[in-house]
Amino acid sequence: MQFEKLLRQSLIWRGFYFAAILLLNIVLSRFLQADGSGWVYFLTNIFAFILLAGSFNIESGIGFYAANGEIKEQPLASFALLSSLISSVIILPLTCLYFYLFPQQEVGILQGILYGLLYSLGILMCNFFSVLFYAKKNYLLPNLWLGSINIILVLVVIILRWFGYPVITIINTYFGFFLIQGLGLMVLYFVKQNLSFTLSVLSKNQLGLLLKFSLVSLTGNIIFFFVYKIDYWFVNRWCSAADLGNYIQAAKLGQILLIVPQILAGTIFPQTAEGLNKAVIKQNIIIISRLLIQFFILLILLCLLVGKPFFIAVFGPSFNTMHMPFLLLLPGILSLSMLALLSAYFGGMNKVKVNITGAAIALAVVIAANLIFTKKYGITVASVISSIGYTVNLAYALYIFYKDETVTMKEFFMWRLSDYLWLKKILTNKHN
Repeated sequence: MQFEKLLRQSLIWRGFYFAAILLLNIVLSRFLQADGSGWVYFLTNIFAFILLAGSFNIESGIGFYAANGEIKEQPLASFALLSSLISSVIILPLTCLYFYLFPQQEVGILQGILYGLLYSLGILMCNFFSVLFYAKKNYLLPNLWLGSINIILVLVVIILRWFGYPVITIINTYFGFFLIQGLGLMVLYFVKQNLSFTLSVLSKNQLGLLLKFSLVSLTGNIIFFFVYKIDYWFVNRWCSAADLGNYIQAAKLGQILLIVPQILAGTIFPQTAEGLNKAVIKQNIIIISRLLIQFFILLILLCLLVGKPFFIAVFGPSFNTMHMPFLLLLPGILSLSMLALLSAYFGGMNKVKVNITGAAIALAVVIAANLIFTKKYGITVASVISSIGYTVNLAYALYIFYKDETVTMKEFFMWRLSDYLWLKKILTNKHN
């Protein structure tokens, strides 16, 4: 199957899924307001870190060996199911420890632990079985399921709000749907691939290979998680609840802009791991980077002109200070967009250490600058610091790419008419 065809399928179906996430984000933000949505999303980021540490990033190894075919499908699927359950057992005491050390005013300890368990088990299954679907070059089924469940959740939230149910019922429903998503995707994969639910054990050698790849990737992902999320902790500590809600919403909107690069990266990784089309993939990374630069320049100009009234109209009047943080994050989001492509390429080439080193350098910059400036200057400077950190990470990745792949830096920045013809071919399915 042609690489461009895979890109198009990934864009369509993963785009549908992320559009549903955006819709859900808007609905929740309007109902919960800045201070309410801020603590919910802050809590999910805590859970995301606990999940990352407690799951050992096994999904990266599953995706890598499913793509290159070194481990058969049945044992990988069985291992994914078993890992979901084992990781949940590991994650549970970590979640308990967090709420014991850092009790939350908005939610009780037992309720918070339940939220963490629902979130962790659901996301684990979504992660494991999504990468197995992608290794089979199937982007339709997982994203159709996940997107549809999010749309159903939007309707449920609206109905609950319409009939006057308390906010806590909406939040309970929100976390419960994570488990529904994960369980459904797991069953869908086993049924689609006609696999048995019986346990099929990996060999000692296979398990060693998978764990080795996953643990190396885990190091990079933990470091990059802090690069990408540690600003939340500084803002939560030194700024108001409303500022936290505005800042996280700006960051989440930036994550929406990362959807297309992440979709493309999700296609690049298995194709690179499979060892095919390396020259084509490398050239497409450069073309996509040039298009991204042009898109973000236009977006920055648009945000300067109409950003503030637009955000208030969409998210509500409590989000009246998210305009400037979002604007200042945009250069960094551009860097993350290009970095997503390069990181997927290095990961598929089994050069995960490149991603780890770049993230470590960026993390040192972000922590030092936040410690010095955020307490005094607030969310505006926190946005600038994040953008600088993301750009430092990209600069290192570009340096390694330039050194290893014999490309020139001007190739990333010299715009060409042929780029638009390539984009037209992808979007219209017209191939020579």
